[in-house]
Amino acid sequence: MSYIAWMDSGKLPREQVGGKGAALSELSAAGFRVPVGFCVTADAYQHYAESTSVNARIATVLGTVDPSQPATTRAAAEQICALLKETPLPPELRGAIEDAYATLMTKQDMACAVRSSAISEDGSAASFAGLYETFLNVRGVDDILSKVHECYVSLWAERAVGYRARNGGGLDEAMSVVVMGLVPSESSGIAFTAHPVTGDREMVVINASWGLGEAIVSGRVTPDSFVVQKGSFSIVEREIYPKETGTFPNPEGHGTIDVSLAADLQHKPSLTDEEACEVARLAASVEQHYGPPQDIEWALAAGNLYLLQSRPITTL
Repeated sequence: MSYIAWMDSGKLPREQVGGKGAALSELSAAGFRVPVGFCVTADAYQHYAESTSVNARIATVLGTVDPSQPATTRAAAEQICALLKETPLPPELRGAIEDAYATLMTKQDMACAVRSSAISEDGSAASFAGLYETFLNVRGVDDILSKVHECYVSLWAERAVGYRARNGGGLDEAMSVVVMGLVPSESSGIAFTAHPVTGDREMVVINASWGLGEAIVSGRVTPDSFVVQKGSFSIVEREIYPKETGTFPNPEGHGTIDVSLAADLQHKPSLTDEEACEVARLAASVEQHYGPPQDIEWALAAGNLYLLQSRPITTL
């Protein structure tokens, strides 16, 4: 039983590292610029749940869930989350994570992102996107351990249990957790290799804003939008919106803060035309690797473009 799998060690199986971990390891193996990191495997979660007798108690609670009765889902989720919060990680799992984090710090001395990677997440039928926890600017081994534990708890949040019940993810889901270097993004965002509204597969649609992509995901900013033609990689549409704030790593501690942007940045495009075309080329390369249209997450820092995730577009 292996508790840790390194993302740069080759393509990792989804059943061990979840949708996010499997995609990142495959993209890293394919030569894309992916931040270095490791996965706390599904075996680690199962060991936690079984060695602490959590699994048996979860099974009992899940027996009360009726997907047609939302109140039963809510009550079960509350009970399970409370149970996990009061059940600490076992010493052997803590030790494995501590050792992996120490090794990671020899490869990159920077803050981390801790990202849930459930086994059924980011599949071709249902993405499960945004259901589970992600933590940015995590610093120090104690914070890493705490956030891994919180990712385990998020597996049983009400919205996650309900979504799985409705979309076939399985109530007996398992969780892997990705621990990776946090890119200190100057700008970041998402890109779709097919137009999410029209379905046009010859267009790449990019959403971008200053700082970390969390501001876009949470809806705190209206991102700039670029539409790029795949064949010529020329911009066919551009909409620049006022961006009063940006989300950045907290320079005085953990987590992120929203920063009021200088007036000259608020109306300035968060990507140059050349950078937007570079993002489009990256997205198109990822689509070429996988085949189906993709929804990618990207970040730009110090002139380098990083790939943070890719998942199939499930809404076309």
